[in-house]
Amino acid sequence: METKIIRGDPVRDRILAEVKAEVEQLKEEYHGEPGIAFIGFGGVPLAKYNVPMHIQLATAAGLRVTSRIMDVDAGEEDLLEIIRAWNADDSIHAIVLLQPLPPHLNPVRIVNCISPVKEVEGFHPQNMMATMIPDIGAGRYPMCLPEALTEMFRDAGVQPGHDREWVFLLDEAFTGNTLTKMIVRAAASRVVPDDSTVTYVNRDSENMVAHCKRADVLVVVTKFPEYVSPGWLKPGVCIIDIYSNLVREVPSKTDPMRLVPVIRGGVNPDSVNGIAGAILPIPGGLMTVVMAILFRNTVIAFRNSAGSQARGNIKW
Repeated sequence: METKIIRGDPVRDRILAEVKAEVEQLKEEYHGEPGIAFIGFGGVPLAKYNVPMHIQLATAAGLRVTSRIMDVDAGEEDLLEIIRAWNADDSIHAIVLLQPLPPHLNPVRIVNCISPVKEVEGFHPQNMMATMIPDIGAGRYPMCLPEALTEMFRDAGVQPGHDREWVFLLDEAFTGNTLTKMIVRAAASRVVPDDSTVTYVNRDSENMVAHCKRADVLVVVTKFPEYVSPGWLKPGVCIIDIYSNLVREVPSKTDPMRLVPVIRGGVNPDSVNGIAGAILPIPGGLMTVVMAILFRNTVIAFRNSAGSQARGNIKW
């Protein structure tokens, strides 16, 4: 059995092209462009790569970008002061708090401070509630994580199917984090078929391997690179690897004076070749599309702010 590698780059590039075309239309229609603001933290692993990448791609898509890089020991009130100012700034339509945060900050309190109108990832409690209970009709944007997964499955022609067992394998760092637990459950509510079995298992659980062996779909969120063993997998399993780990930095092949990151997820794609039916790997998998959905939601936020009910060429 050949394992299907589901790459995010083609989907990301398609969405970014749509966003860029839509922004050009908005400039003609409203004589303005969507504004997005990023908050990142120096000293956090991957931050020196992750923050510039978001800024570069957002700028290339035509968005007006504002950013603030905070010291890793910045206080919560300092951060909230910036968020409150951006909430009141009509030129900013989306506020993005780049994860992970330094451990001394409370992510729930901080995300809750972002205006739900400008919180376009789907992490604000109001927006997560709208994701989990769509019948209340309060949704402004699709939550980025499940929307990206749906787009990638559709593009690759992959359908996990009904009446399957989904297993979410998470570290204690994630199961013990209120915001992460809310995000995982909200995202699962959108992508897991109603007739499927869902299990959330801590990586430290003594029954962890047994749970993994039953999984038809295995979602891995771990800070331990290439942790999952091929022997834990059910043949044909679909693996969704989510968390990016910086394992080292190496000289660039084109410019030896410049360092580039080596990124790994919780699963080594080569090790599961011939066992898994499909895998969304790291790097190059789900999170690249999440970023593109984030920019698409920013365009929707701009249109909502402008009072237009139409969403132009972008569909969701």
